[in-house]
Amino acid sequence: MIPRRGEAWAIAALLAGFVLMAAIYFQAVPPLEGFDATAHYRAVVYLRATARLPLLDKVTARASYELITQPPLYHSLAALAAAPWPAQPTLAMVQASSPNPYFEKGLSERQTLTLPNMPWAARAPVQAARGVSLLGALLAVASTWWLARTLLPGQRTFALAVAGVVAFNPVFLFLAVTVTNDGWAAGTVALTVAVAARATIQDKPPRAWVWAGAAGGLALLTKYSGFLAGVPSLVLLAYYARRTGMRVALAAAGWALLGGVLVAGGIYGRNLWLYGELAPLQRMAAVIPALNRTEPWPWHEVWDYAPWLVWSYWGTFVATIAPPAFLETVRAVMLVGLAGLPLALLRRDAAGAAAQGWTVAMAMAWALAVVAAVLYWTRTVSFGEQGRLAHVAAPALALLWVMGWQAWLPVRWQPALHGGMVAGMVGLALWGAAILEDAFHLPPAPANVTPDRMIDAHFAGGPVLLGVDIPNGAALTPGAPLVLTLYWTTPQVIGENYTLFLHLADRDNRLLYQFDGVPAAGRHPTRQWRPGEVFADAHVITLEDTPRDGLATLSVGLYPVTDPSQRMAARDAQGAALGDRVILGPVRLHAQPQVDASPPHLAARWQGGIGLTAAAVQQDGAGQPVAVALTWWSETVQQRELTRFVQVLDAQNRVLAQADGTPQGGAWPVSTWRAGDQIDETVTLLTQPGADLAAWQRVVVGWYDRQGVRRVLAAPTAGQDSLTVMTRGE
Repeated sequence: MIPRRGEAWAIAALLAGFVLMAAIYFQAVPPLEGFDATAHYRAVVYLRATARLPLLDKVTARASYELITQPPLYHSLAALAAAPWPAQPTLAMVQASSPNPYFEKGLSERQTLTLPNMPWAARAPVQAARGVSLLGALLAVASTWWLARTLLPGQRTFALAVAGVVAFNPVFLFLAVTVTNDGWAAGTVALTVAVAARATIQDKPPRAWVWAGAAGGLALLTKYSGFLAGVPSLVLLAYYARRTGMRVALAAAGWALLGGVLVAGGIYGRNLWLYGELAPLQRMAAVIPALNRTEPWPWHEVWDYAPWLVWSYWGTFVATIAPPAFLETVRAVMLVGLAGLPLALLRRDAAGAAAQGWTVAMAMAWALAVVAAVLYWTRTVSFGEQGRLAHVAAPALALLWVMGWQAWLPVRWQPALHGGMVAGMVGLALWGAAILEDAFHLPPAPANVTPDRMIDAHFAGGPVLLGVDIPNGAALTPGAPLVLTLYWTTPQVIGENYTLFLHLADRDNRLLYQFDGVPAAGRHPTRQWRPGEVFADAHVITLEDTPRDGLATLSVGLYPVTDPSQRMAARDAQGAALGDRVILGPVRLHAQPQVDASPPHLAARWQGGIGLTAAAVQQDGAGQPVAVALTWWSETVQQRELTRFVQVLDAQNRVLAQADGTPQGGAWPVSTWRAGDQIDETVTLLTQPGADLAAWQRVVVGWYDRQGVRRVLAAPTAGQDSLTVMTRGE
């Protein structure tokens, strides 16, 4: 048990831990990344510009639909926080960065873009609005602790565990750092119930309930779902009536109503006057016809969504869904807690039986009311199938789960369990942060990049392809994907969204593989590219059908997202036209998997890992060389194209006959060789015009690159630029 003097330090540490974790999420989550973040921010800008309550009409809806569907508290607070900075730069930034056109296409998990070189004056108001969101979430955590501490005053560590379950839910943290009123909705509802619980448990006089009503008014000014705070408050009021009598409870209800009217009466009276409803649902539907489903979903379809609602409460962030291991973990934790709840009720001690029973009744009523509301929204509201909406009941769910978890252990072990639960939730939050970082982070700028295959192709519009790495070799075999990394940069801000395409086509120009999408696994649309920075763009090519033996061509290019038919022209570093795509090189196809073989004895080895295991010169009846049988071995992956040469030389090293080309008549380009590849070929020699082949003295083999520079030997005669495979008279 935490001593009383240490309890303040404990809750302070938990709140500090929440803020620290939120800072981690703040860095991982893009500024306007959220379900409705851009629309919320447009509402903030509208209120700041007009300084008046909006009319619920189509003109207002064009400014932001959130002005129609939400009360003004969060947007007003965010507008005040953003007041030190001019509105126009940030509004221009929002308009330019949202939406990400690839999000709707399912090609990117980012809902918005993070544009480069945006001035602080444009970014600051959005960050201020995120800070206001965080304050609402912090209110929710603190109010949850206060509520649990009030309901069960003898269990100090219990309150910390309940607050920890709320604070370190990854989705709650995500909502705490984006532009949304969800944190404030959870915070004001939690505050309402906490104040009502304090008045109930401590037998406060009826006038103390005015503060519960005032907090409820704040909840109603944040979201129309704030009405749901009335469900647990009514349960607590019933408990208050049992403790103090019905007359006192009715007086308390009157005071609570007064508090609510004083805080929210103006807004809701205005709604009633203008639209004939306290919550103008019919007016919303008239102004935003797409708000409600044309036909409500049948209930069986709603129930099919139940697992999704659970996952989106714990581990769904816009289009980013936590991996199965994460979701299975939270499901197991939930089931253990729920299974222990009946045991908790059976094991309650006589002294705290009434308080604990009413606590469970209040939490159950609160949770079930919100669950019913979420199911109703799922059935009737377009895009209403979102478990995050249940965070207004997060304190209730946390109360029930912690009570269920602790019921499995003896009382003396429960403080340790509570500490372990907080630590476990911190681990879950860090797991969620890693998921978000992986989904949203911009590619880092590596230092001193030297691609294995230099290209330096400049596309119209600004993108520059520096080169490509193919670390395992440019070959495809069954069960062995082709891994490659493109290196991109730009000298300028790119004003268009260009879609990347990556094609693998066979010799008949039939596509074997096609990728159309966004670089860096959907995280880095071209308008986000930062001038002068290089980033790596990794791809993995796999073929559904086993390829037949042969060669294919790998190419890359770009086209505007709005017009796939208009490919961007490319030029090399000297300005020569490359066409509407860049050829990355040939890819060798194999119908059979590669067989790992032991390295043979090498008769010779060239620098770069090309080995020769055997060479046999074939001679005609006059003893003159006419062909050479060669067996090559690749010790390493070959990245550059080379040309093999075989020459017949006379005593003065004049070329009498030769054969230059790609091994096996072009079927085995050196740039496609992998480590362990063995290549057999027989090279037919062509006599040079006017040469006397009878004067031959030796036969040599070797390699040279595209610039004509020969690759030198590493063994047996290091530094030589050719290998003698036969000398006359041998």
